[in-house]
Amino acid sequence: MKAELFIARRHITSSGGAFRKIITGLSIGGVIIGVGSLIVVLSVENGLHKNFKEQILATTSEITVMKFHHEPIQDYESLTKKIYKIKEVRSVMPVVYSKGILRSEKTQDGVVLRGVPDSKEIKNLEGELCGIVLGKTLANKLSVFLYDSITLFGIGNIGSMDIRSKEFEITGIFDAGLYSYNSTLAYLPMKTLQNFLKLGDTVTGLEIRLNNIYDAPEVSQRINGEIGYPYYAPHWIELNSNLFSALRLEKATMFTLLLLIIVVACFGISATLIMLVIQKTREIGVLRALGADSKMIKRIFMLEGIIIGIIGTVVGIGIGLIMCFILSKWQIINLPPGVYGIDTLPVYMRMWDFVLVGFGAILISFLASLYPATRAAKLLPSEAIRYE
Repeated sequence: MKAELFIARRHITSSGGAFRKIITGLSIGGVIIGVGSLIVVLSVENGLHKNFKEQILATTSEITVMKFHHEPIQDYESLTKKIYKIKEVRSVMPVVYSKGILRSEKTQDGVVLRGVPDSKEIKNLEGELCGIVLGKTLANKLSVFLYDSITLFGIGNIGSMDIRSKEFEITGIFDAGLYSYNSTLAYLPMKTLQNFLKLGDTVTGLEIRLNNIYDAPEVSQRINGEIGYPYYAPHWIELNSNLFSALRLEKATMFTLLLLIIVVACFGISATLIMLVIQKTREIGVLRALGADSKMIKRIFMLEGIIIGIIGTVVGIGIGLIMCFILSKWQIINLPPGVYGIDTLPVYMRMWDFVLVGFGAILISFLASLYPATRAAKLLPSEAIRYE
């Protein structure tokens, strides 16, 4: 095998004319561009997935127990005890959800109201949960600031037309990191919202936190089996299935498209090796005459394709790493938050993606070398030397 590797390296590094060098350089460059692009795109897609998951779970729980037809849950304490018997459950918190309209001096907008027992559930909060706490985008839309007064309109008794209004002081502004939450969500103390909606001591949901967020589908199914109708327990993956499906489809599409760059580059590798076989026909004949069998000749040209692929892959991964580091360090690309829900491009590098891309690029390079290597192996010594 050492002899085959030595000859393969000599073929690649030895002079072979300007045209062949250009073709070889283009082939390696194509692999570099394809691998580097795949590394950057996959890291950005991973960053988007990770960012969305973190920000969704910062504002909502892994599982939410609710009642059909959005009816209030009356005996939620006994329900909480049943749920705590499941070992994967870390915490259970009663909450109140409702919708309303907020009116400032200049404008008004619809809002999702969330009543929680304390302020620990609010991330990036500026202020306290003693009045009403708005998302920063919602506050901007309403042209209000911290400690301003704002009027809330809502339905008193759920199921009736008892429209009520009350003035609140804005005691906090939060940033959930997602545009949809920042522009529609408002927090209130649970007792305050219960009184406003005339719910008494009832709640509209139980938010469940788990030790492992990815246990949510299994635990949700178990909770549904334990408590049964009229309750149901959707989990965070189910509630955001459209978003995650779109992200997976986008990642698969971009991976396929960028993989085609590597495939096209490997056509260049195949063309380079075919030209090399034609150029080295006499040498192949001499090697066969000296005792080299067809398998040895085939291994030489297969190794040449693999070496070209390895060079392109290593350099491409290096460039991809540098680009990912630059994007994560300086955040040079800004996004419109109204479209993507975030304002900067997130980057999250995973070792598995590097291994997958590197292995795939080398494998495609190897496959591109099979035809030229097979053609070289079929050359007969007498025929190869005769035409030279």
